[in-house]
Amino acid sequence: MTESATHRNVKVSGSAFEKLANDSTKELFPEYDAAAMAVCFNLIRLANRITTDLEVHVHRPEGLSFSAFRLLFTIRAVGAGYPNELARLSSVSTASMSSLLNTLEKYGLVSREADTLDKRKTIVRLTPLGEERVTELARKNSLRESDWADGLTRTEATILTELLRKLLQHHPPRS
Repeated sequence: MTESATHRNVKVSGSAFEKLANDSTKELFPEYDAAAMAVCFNLIRLANRITTDLEVHVHRPEGLSFSAFRLLFTIRAVGAGYPNELARLSSVSTASMSSLLNTLEKYGLVSREADTLDKRKTIVRLTPLGEERVTELARKNSLRESDWADGLTRTEATILTELLRKLLQHHPPRS
């Protein structure tokens, strides 16, 4: 255990945490790629922070999880679909999809019906109430996203978006 890990009551700033993580990685794997680690480390921290913020300040106060919003928004964006495809697009695990759909159906936000072409398959669609709720939540979500993006200039936001898209399109080889 490192010296820093023994001081659990000490507040560690974000930049200090990054340095400690960097030092720990170097200790564990001296030939690591510091730039790659910094990119991934900070992307994950930021994604988690934004997700938690949206959950706490937008979606939970409205009685839904951020996962529920992502699913509703996905259905709104792509239209009715099969649960497995909607799960993939909304980044909801297939394991939690059934429970999430049960909850959204109970709230009257989605409906499930048999596919007319293949009765073994189910199609999920928004109800009119679901359309109403996703519209309201998307507006609130968008305003909160703007609050986050205010930390960047328009040019910086455009460059970051392009870089993030580039990373999203890159698929490292499977190990």
